[in-house]
Amino acid sequence: MATPPPTKPPRGVKYGKEEIGCGPLVTVIKTLGFSETNEERQKEKQKIEKEYKKSDQRLNELVSKHDGELTRVLPLFSQVSAHIGTSREKIHAVKENLVACKQLLHCRREELRSLWTDALQQKLALEMLEQINELRKIPQVITSFTNKRHYLHATKALTQAISLGNGPLREIEGLKDLRTDLETRKTQLYNKLIDELNRHLYQNSTGEILNNFQRQNSTRGSNHFQRDFLRRSTDRAEANARIKQALVEMSQGFDLNKSEVIDESDLIDPELSATYFIGIIVECFAMLDKVPDSIETIKVRIQPELLKIVASTTQQMSAIDLSHSEQQQHPLLALLDVLFKQFKLIAKSHNLLLKNYLNVVHRYQLCSGSYDISDFWTQAQAVLQLLLTDYLDIQNATAEETNRSNFSEPTVNINSFFSRRKVQSKKTLFRFDKSSHIVPHDETTVKEHRRNLSDVSNDENLLNTSTGERKKREKILICEPDPALIRKVYVPIMSYINEIEGFIKCKSGQQSSLNAFLTNYVKESFLSKGHNRNLQLTIDSLSKNHDAWRTIITPEDMKDLNLSRPLLQSTVMVERQLAETKTLIQDLPHYSDELLKMVCALLKTYRETCQAAYRGIVQPDAEDKRIYSVAWLKDDDINRFLKTLPNWTDLKNSSARAKTSLRKLHKSGYEQSEEESPLQIQQRNIREAEMLTSNLGEGGISQQEILSDIGVLKELATLQESMEWFSSRISEFANDLRRPILNGMNVNSGGEYGSVTIKDGTIKVLTNLALEFDELANTCLLVLHLEVRVQCFHYLRGSNSKERSNSFMSSKDADSLEPDASVQKLTKVLSEMDEAFTSALHPRKTRYIFEGLAHLGARILIQASNSMETIDEANIQRMCRNALALQQTLSSITATREVALDQARNFYELLCMNPDEILTSIIEKGSQFSEMQYLNALQLSAKARGISDLNSLASFQQKLSDILGAKPTAGVVV
Repeated sequence: MATPPPTKPPRGVKYGKEEIGCGPLVTVIKTLGFSETNEERQKEKQKIEKEYKKSDQRLNELVSKHDGELTRVLPLFSQVSAHIGTSREKIHAVKENLVACKQLLHCRREELRSLWTDALQQKLALEMLEQINELRKIPQVITSFTNKRHYLHATKALTQAISLGNGPLREIEGLKDLRTDLETRKTQLYNKLIDELNRHLYQNSTGEILNNFQRQNSTRGSNHFQRDFLRRSTDRAEANARIKQALVEMSQGFDLNKSEVIDESDLIDPELSATYFIGIIVECFAMLDKVPDSIETIKVRIQPELLKIVASTTQQMSAIDLSHSEQQQHPLLALLDVLFKQFKLIAKSHNLLLKNYLNVVHRYQLCSGSYDISDFWTQAQAVLQLLLTDYLDIQNATAEETNRSNFSEPTVNINSFFSRRKVQSKKTLFRFDKSSHIVPHDETTVKEHRRNLSDVSNDENLLNTSTGERKKREKILICEPDPALIRKVYVPIMSYINEIEGFIKCKSGQQSSLNAFLTNYVKESFLSKGHNRNLQLTIDSLSKNHDAWRTIITPEDMKDLNLSRPLLQSTVMVERQLAETKTLIQDLPHYSDELLKMVCALLKTYRETCQAAYRGIVQPDAEDKRIYSVAWLKDDDINRFLKTLPNWTDLKNSSARAKTSLRKLHKSGYEQSEEESPLQIQQRNIREAEMLTSNLGEGGISQQEILSDIGVLKELATLQESMEWFSSRISEFANDLRRPILNGMNVNSGGEYGSVTIKDGTIKVLTNLALEFDELANTCLLVLHLEVRVQCFHYLRGSNSKERSNSFMSSKDADSLEPDASVQKLTKVLSEMDEAFTSALHPRKTRYIFEGLAHLGARILIQASNSMETIDEANIQRMCRNALALQQTLSSITATREVALDQARNFYELLCMNPDEILTSIIEKGSQFSEMQYLNALQLSAKARGISDLNSLASFQQKLSDILGAKPTAGVVV
């Protein structure tokens, strides 16, 4: 069992100087001294001896056990003691030497201080010389770094040099020029950094968009580009890897000097290059203490740089032939599309710039000016406003409006013509010898002019130029300025505005500046001074021009409109405004309500004008003058009766089918939906003739109660055709409005601005207006229908019974083979009407007007016998000639044999028979006339043969009643 090592005494026990070596002995003595008896002392003694023996034994064991170690330790202890002693002696000698040196130095202190000062001055001079040499090299170093685009190294070297020149070396007069040069180079470097930043913000970020557009519209090959790309792909990958590593180090706050190691920046991807250089440049601004200045400079230069983008893009696109492009876009639309894509990429670069500024401001604890992405979009909107101002020709339109208002009502003072005038010297206003001309490229007219930059925006902060220092810029336009271009660009511009308002986070109900500009222009300029003004001028011209209802369209217009009959020029003019409004609704969807309100106002005014024109045609003189056809039409019973006849309903149904057949070519044939049988047609015509005859009674119609002017009737026919056509156009327009109207450019996009839904109330107003125009057309047609019949009454029946009797019983020209003069006048009038209606109305309407006229004529001719007191063979032949003449005229008009007039001839031929023969013919042939007509024939035949016995006449009447009561009708009773 190994013996444990000896226990070291505790360090904390301290003894006095007298107790250091005899502590235990003193304790034994005290114990023995306190003992009272010898026995106690003896016991203590034995105990101590026993402990001593144990200690002695233990000591011997340890000595024997550690004999070797003691043997080694003792010599070493002796050596250490010797070295310590030697060291004490040396230290003592050094102390003595130091004391001696101190005494010696105290004797020559001033001399030593002088030497020490000289040494410090020489060292400082050497350092300053080295710094001066470094300062002299700084311009070349900065130039070298700048040429390599190591802007961070250049900035750091420059800032250190300026700090050195303005710090330790500021008192050196010889460095004054160098300090001035460094300040100049600081300004130059700052400007260089600004230019480099703008190049990355505006040129590098947008170049790819224009290149893609050029490649889409170019047929040149790209084999060289592909070979170059393959050859440098490895170098490009390495450069991009290095730039990504540098960006990571920059984001983690490492030493930026080590990150700026990119030499071949053309190999870097544009996006990585912009991220890298923008971060470096912003860091340089912070080192140059130019962060606030740079922010203000960037804000001021946004608009000029965007204007350069617009100018360069326009110039490059104007050199491209857009006629062979796949999309076939308008040049201005293509330009706006490319520009807005470029603006969005520039905004993306500005967002990256803002992030770097925030990082720098946080790290350097700087106070920078306010700058966010809304500043960029404010300037971008101002540039787009200027662009639209150029292409929409707003300035010239405003100038023309101002000139028009200034000179609309000139005041003339006659004294000015006689006052002495000073001879004005001739001054040359301007010359054209230095103006630039650009050859247009394939239907794209390029216009160059100058414009004041200060007119871009009302905001004074947009340009850092005073009014006296306004600069002019050259502007190349890709197409001719025209206010109508707003119709092509409105929908795309509104989609751009929607995106911009999303970018700048406009509040609900708040408009962006571009939106307000566009809204103001469309409302105050384009619509109020353009379309709405044209509508108002149209209304004024229609209301003031009294000849508008006599002017019809040209044959060329008829061909363009695919019409077979002429229309009123005023109707076509209003319809064109209607079609223009429909196109405007597609082009300007946000203004559909306003446009439709104006159109409804125009249509209401035109409706009133048309109604006034109708009244002027049918009643041009005093209101107390009565036109019989118009008076008949105002009778509700007659109006309702005519509209319930099958020929009217069939006419309207055929018109409705024509409207729904996609406006095919007009057919000259008469189409019937449900073909009537000849018997039904005759019965219908007889009903109409009976109704009109019974309504007129025994009275007649005078010359003042008819429309004797064929020109007036033709005007009425043209008005009817125009109103019906116009009504169908309004109905078609209203039906189109029921479906969402799609803009041609936005059919596929389905965006907010691509479709318009019109309110039902507006559509209802248009539908009601269409019905009112259609009702006016119906009125005109019914007036013509009745007027033809009224004139038959006028010519075949005089205004009184005496006139009617003399008309057919006059002995004058009794032997003439011609019909009566009144019949000749009627046939002439009917032929003239047919000629007028054929050229003005659709054939089915002309047929409607003349159809059934033979039945009315036959009835009038037969009723003429009621006023005859006696009759002879000459009068019978004359009446037959009258019926034949009227039949020939109507047959040539209707292209059908009018058999109803054969009945009139048959009636008068019946008068050549005696009463018994008349009754026999009824038995043999059946009843062809009414009982009253047969009774009148019997009376005339009896008078002609001298039979005046009342009993005989009563016998004939009784036989007639018996025959007609038992004999079925063989023909149609007229």
